[in-house]
Amino acid sequence: MRPGWRGYYAAAPTPFDRQGALDPARLREGLAWFLDQRAHGIVVNGTTGEWVAQSTAERQQVLEIARDVVGQDTPLLVGISGIRPDESAVLGRHAAEAGADGALLTIPPARWLRDDEIFEFYVAMARQVPLPLLVYNVPAVVGYDLPTDLLARLLAVDGIVGVKDNTPSPERRVTTLRELGEDHVIFSDVLEPTAFPVYAEERRGRGQIGSGMPLGSRMRDAFELTGRGEIASARLVVEDLTEFKAAVVEVLGPGQPWHAQIKALMFAAGVDAGFPRFPTSSVRDDAAVMGRLTAIVERYLR
Repeated sequence: MRPGWRGYYAAAPTPFDRQGALDPARLREGLAWFLDQRAHGIVVNGTTGEWVAQSTAERQQVLEIARDVVGQDTPLLVGISGIRPDESAVLGRHAAEAGADGALLTIPPARWLRDDEIFEFYVAMARQVPLPLLVYNVPAVVGYDLPTDLLARLLAVDGIVGVKDNTPSPERRVTTLRELGEDHVIFSDVLEPTAFPVYAEERRGRGQIGSGMPLGSRMRDAFELTGRGEIASARLVVEDLTEFKAAVVEVLGPGQPWHAQIKALMFAAGVDAGFPRFPTSSVRDDAAVMGRLTAIVERYLR
């Protein structure tokens, strides 16, 4: 049975202090803010959560804290991606024991796998992880954009319930939504202008797992409005989000990692999400940049 996950799920950043240590207090604060903004679900230890910068023990601690804060009424998903499959299996089993509702899994980064090898990887992981799995397509991290036909094959595997699609290609995003989004749990960047009509008017896809909540509760509102058929009102959120992202890129440039961006943007919104872990740098100490980001946040976060 496929889970009823839908709407806007906030991918939480993992806070570190200035010395690079995991900061549980800030983690709790950030998760509480997402709940206050009425996210439909929460994701930890994904790309925004800097999983590649954490130890296995830290990732397990993050999940345990998140489950305590989030409670049982809001779906909690966790990233279990790893360089080695056995690491993902360990994380997956712990996630089930810790009470996660589901898991996201990329292919192992930098392994340059063929499609048949990718298929066998997911079959093996689905057998070892006792949780519903989302195939996480994130070519910016793993170096390969999973094609729609491979995603379709994977969705037939027992234990795999859906896809989190972060393809950079608007055309491929729309193709995957149209071909797979009616009958499967597809989370995609549906608040992008090219994908939104496919989601809202053609009813393809379940929602979006996005980095933080850049527009606060308006991210949730876009999906609530769409569900009520108020598509024109939801489209205003899409337009504002598009403008918001462009304004942020104008300040930070196109190369700033999103996990560093979202921490700076949350700080500008009054939520201390900590610092990225070395070697990623923080922009929080640049008063001029933070002043411009704060003005952007105040303009759109309402």
